[in-house]
Amino acid sequence: MTTWTAEAPAGGPGVSGTDRSAVPSRAFDSLTADPAKRAAYRFDPYAREGLELFRSPGARAWLQATTSVVLKPDAVAGRRCGMILDVLEEEGWQPVGARLFRFDPVLTREIWRYQFNAASQQRIAVVDHLLGAGPSMVVLLHDTRRDAYLPASVRLTAAKGAADPRDAHGRDLRSRFGRVNGLFNFVHTADEPADVVREVRLMSYRTGTEWVRAALAQETPRAGGPCPARSLLPELEREIPAHDLDAERSVRRLAGRSDCWGALARGSGDPARVEDWLSALRETGVPSGTARWDVLSVLTAWIDCNEPGVAPILATVTPADWRNHA
Repeated sequence: MTTWTAEAPAGGPGVSGTDRSAVPSRAFDSLTADPAKRAAYRFDPYAREGLELFRSPGARAWLQATTSVVLKPDAVAGRRCGMILDVLEEEGWQPVGARLFRFDPVLTREIWRYQFNAASQQRIAVVDHLLGAGPSMVVLLHDTRRDAYLPASVRLTAAKGAADPRDAHGRDLRSRFGRVNGLFNFVHTADEPADVVREVRLMSYRTGTEWVRAALAQETPRAGGPCPARSLLPELEREIPAHDLDAERSVRRLAGRSDCWGALARGSGDPARVEDWLSALRETGVPSGTARWDVLSVLTAWIDCNEPGVAPILATVTPADWRNHA
C-alpha cells in the first residue's frame, strides 16, 4: 500500500524545519472548497486514516458521486426513516450500503469536532441523551442526478436545509421530513467529500470497513435490487418506541407520573422553566420507554441550541463555494 510521505519544508532537517503532518499539503484539494478545512484536516487523525480507506482505484471519482447520511434515533422514534429513504430516492440519491451503529459522547464530539464549539451548554446537556437513545443508521448514497460541478455531498447538504425550522427554505428536505426543532431534525449529512472521508472512517470503527469497500467496488450501483437500508429498519424500530415528538402532549403525559418529571410537568410546564428540567436531567438522567421521548420532546423544544455570537470553527460550504473552487 502506498503511504503518505511527510513534506519537508525548505528549512531542512530538525524539529524547526520538519512538517508536522504526514499528509501532503494538497491532499484535500479535490475534496473540499474550504481552505481552512484543507489545513485542519491535514492534522486530523480521522481524515488522515480516511484517506487511506479511500485510496483504491476510482475512489476519488466515487467520493464525488457518493455521500453519506445518518438517520438519527429521533427519526426512528418519529417513524420517519422509510419516508426519508423514499424522498431521498425520489430526489436521485440511491442507497448503496448501510449499517447500524451507536453514538456515544466521544463519537458525537468527534463527528462535530469543528462545530461543537458553537453549541450551547443546554444543547450539550441534551444531545447525548438524544443520540444515545438507541441505534442510528449510516447510509451511503449514490447521486444519480449529480451536477457537473457539485459533489453528491454538497448537493445533498444544500437540499437538506438548516437544522432549525426557523431557518427553513422552501421545500428543503428536512421540511419534507417533518423536522420538529433544532435537535429533532432526523438526519445528519456529510457536508462535502472531505467530510465523507472523515466521517465514514469515524463510524467504521463501529461498523467495520467491509461494507464501505463493497460499495467502493461497485462500478455502477445496482438498481432494482433490495435496498440495503430498508432491510435494517425493523431492527431499528424494535429498539426505539414510536412517539409523536410533540412537546405539549409530552408535558400532559408526564404530568401523570409520580416521579420528578411528573412534578416538573405539573409545576414547571413552561419553556421559561427549562433550567429546572435541565437540573433534573443532570441529577437523574432520562426515564425509560416512551417517557424518555416525552422528556426529550420537551427539552429539545425549549432549549437554545447555539451560543449567540459564536461561529463554528469550520463553516458549512455552499454550492457557490464549490463552483468557485471548480
